[in-house]
Formats: sequence, structure tokens, C-alpha cells
Amino acid sequence: MNNEQKTNPKADILIVDDTPANLRLLSKMLGGHGYKVRPVPDGSLAIAAVESNPPDLILLDIKMPHMDGYEVCQHLKADQATSDIPVLFISALDQIQDKVTAFNTGGVDYITKPFQIEEVLARVKTHLELRRLQKQLQEKNKKMEMELTLAGEVQKSFLPLETPQIEGWQLSFALLPARDTSGDFYDTFLLSDDQLGIIIADVVDKGVGAALFMALSYALLRTYVTDYPSQPEQVFNIVNQRILDYTTASQFITIFYGILNLKSGEMVYCNAGHCPPLLMRKINGGPLQELKRTGIPLGIYKQEIWNQRAEVLGSGDFLVMYTDGITDAENHLHDLFGEQNLWQSISKLKGKESQEILEGILVDVDSFTGETPQYDDITLGVVKRTREKK
Repeated sequence: MNNEQKTNPKADILIVDDTPANLRLLSKMLGGHGYKVRPVPDGSLAIAAVESNPPDLILLDIKMPHMDGYEVCQHLKADQATSDIPVLFISALDQIQDKVTAFNTGGVDYITKPFQIEEVLARVKTHLELRRLQKQLQEKNKKMEMELTLAGEVQKSFLPLETPQIEGWQLSFALLPARDTSGDFYDTFLLSDDQLGIIIADVVDKGVGAALFMALSYALLRTYVTDYPSQPEQVFNIVNQRILDYTTASQFITIFYGILNLKSGEMVYCNAGHCPPLLMRKINGGPLQELKRTGIPLGIYKQEIWNQRAEVLGSGDFLVMYTDGITDAENHLHDLFGEQNLWQSISKLKGKESQEILEGILVDVDSFTGETPQYDDITLGVVKRTREKK
């Protein structure tokens, strides 16, 4: 067995030429080097042969009756099932324009007749190897896509299956990942009969690394919120230390963590570098109130302090929490949705139910961005007090 047989065992090559002598010569030459050869004399038969059993490579003549080689190549490249098959043109046409047309229709190479056997063999071998590597890459990409999809499903399982239904309160949340996996997350959980924990967070990175960092941060937060049910600053202190102990990656996470007293309406919170939630009051009007940052993001420095603050939500008040995927959403002109548009969107939704507020904001963001692809994860939450708990 020669070298070509060892390198390309049973590689399937389709030869298309209306000259019988060329078909015989190429078939004998390639068959003698271990390739599986299928000769066909015209374009329509070539298309039928490819569609019934796609080859690894096609050697294609240009000047043929009824359907020339350019038309055959264009037909194959227009079909997703056959578009990746490499086509080598072999033709007596040797003008520059002939070669340009061949490449423009999708050919990967061009050999001028009369051809040299060694040249044909060398180019066939090269393009078969490129095709093998292409298939290998496609398989790896497909496997990666499946793994990312699975990772995304695992991440979704971290999120609350349903938002708590609480007398006197409305809670609505949405997470719209930009990719299969997300660096954003949110959570709501009862700490006691009258205490509700609310978290919204954003890993300052993207991709698989951000997803893994998100999983670690989520697990640590849920571990320590139960240990310190009324001390968000202590939760941040410990989680920050654990993140820096467990990782060496240059990643960090912004988090807003509030503990809402369902009876009094008081929310004790810490904001670790996160987008300030916006509080809309029912009475007295006035501008939206920001629940400003009380410290830097987690995962940067060990010796940090996150101060605790508090606000009270009265009947009819609502709080909008979000990640920067909202304000950084771009339109086709690369303009950002920004804080001003968000404030305007919230202001016009005053008096609506929490779900209507959430959907209204998302509609405004979508109208602003139009057909521009979503670049960053979007997480949005609305907490509204409908009446005082007796």
C-alpha cells in the first residue's frame, strides 16, 4: 500500500467530465492511489450523484453541454447539504477571468488542462486533508454547542422555579441571556414569615468563564444568606473572602442584595457595585430614587466593607432592579438605551401592575434596539407593594 492509500483510505472522489478519455485517465490515476472514484459525464448526473451520496471531493470540468461546471458548482453551493464539499475545477480554459469565475462560484482550486498527474495528486491530497480538518472542527463545534446548551439548562435550574406569591406584594422577574450561558442571575427566597431575600447580580465578563463564576457566586450567596438572615453586609464580607480564596481568575461580580420586611415594607440592603435599583414613590411624585452603591463589586479586594442602608416601600411604591444589559443595549447607530430612557420608561408605567411594568420596560428596550443583536445578558426585576400587610 502506498502513502496516499495510508493517508486517505477510501476517500470518495466524484469526477465530472464529458470527455471519456479524461474520465478514464483520472479514474485510473486516483483509483490506483487508494481513492474511491465515481466518474460521471455531465452536470445533471453529477448533481444527482452528489445529492444521493455526497463525496469528499469533486473534480469538475467547466465546458460541458446542457449544464456547465460553473452552474453545477453554483447549484451545489446553494444547497446547505452540499455547500461544504470542496470543488476543484479542471479545465482547458486558462484565462484569468475563467479562474476568477471559478473561484467566485465556490471552487477551492483550479487546475489547467493538460494537467500533470503529480499536480492533480498533490492538490487532491491537500484539499482532502483540509476537508478532513474542516469536518473535525465542525464536529467539535457541534459538541461544544451541545455542551453549552446543557450548561445553559443547568444555569436555568439555579433560578427560582416560581416567584413567591405574597399577600400585599407583587414580584416579577425576567432573565434574557445573550448566549447559551449567562453571567447574570437573580433569586428570591423567604428567610422567615416576614422576611424576603432578593438578589440580582452580574458577573463582569462573558462566556463560559462568566457562567462558571456565576455558579460559584450563586452557591456561596445561598449558603451564607441563611447563616446571616438580617445582615447583608456580613454575607458580602464572607462571600467576597471565599471568592478570593477559591479563585485566581481576574473576574468580579456586582450584586444587589436586599432583605425586605413584608410587614413594615422596610428593605435593608447592600449594593456591591451594581446598577442602582430605582424606587418609584406613589405619593409626592418627584424623581426616581436610586438605591446607590454601598461598596465595590465582590472578588476584587479582601479587606473591604459593604455598608448597609435601608428604604421603606409604602403602598403603591415599586422598585425596579436591573443589570447593565438594559442600559447598555445598543441600536444600529451604537447609541445606548441608557439611564435616561430607562427612567422615562419607568415613569410612564407608574400605577401599573409589576408584570406590566416589567414587560413595558422590555418592550421599550426592544423598540430601541430594533434588529440589533443582543450583546449582553438582560435581567430585570420589579417589586411592588400593593397594600400594607395587617
